[in-house]
Amino acid sequence: MIAEPTVQIILRPDVREELERNAEQADKSIDDLINEALEAYFYARQVEKLNDEIAAYEQMHGDLWQKFAGQWVAIHHQELIDHDADDVALYRRVRSRYGRTSVLIRRVGKTPVDEIWMRTYSRGRIDS
Repeated sequence: MIAEPTVQIILRPDVREELERNAEQADKSIDDLINEALEAYFYARQVEKLNDEIAAYEQMHGDLWQKFAGQWVAIHHQELIDHDADDVALYRRVRSRYGRTSVLIRRVGKTPVDEIWMRTYSRGRIDS
């Protein structure tokens, strides 16, 4: 069995105390708590990046609609990096070039944001 590499992290005393207290309350090891915290941090960064890509897509929508109506586009670092009529082919190219990096892949529709209509048993609309 190959040993995993270790990294030494120096925590401030107050952070260390809080970490120990939380680990004890959760009945988890400090390692488990740190790994969970880092996973949550990485997930939040992915969501933040995708929100930036969505905002860029919405800003570019007019030009994208003129050039690529109905096609799939890939947005990375707020720039169009690829497009294709075949979403699977586009996905494969993006994954081969960018690995697990978050990249927005979206079909270019008439509007930048799709409207969703829901039928209800009442008046056909959702009251606030």
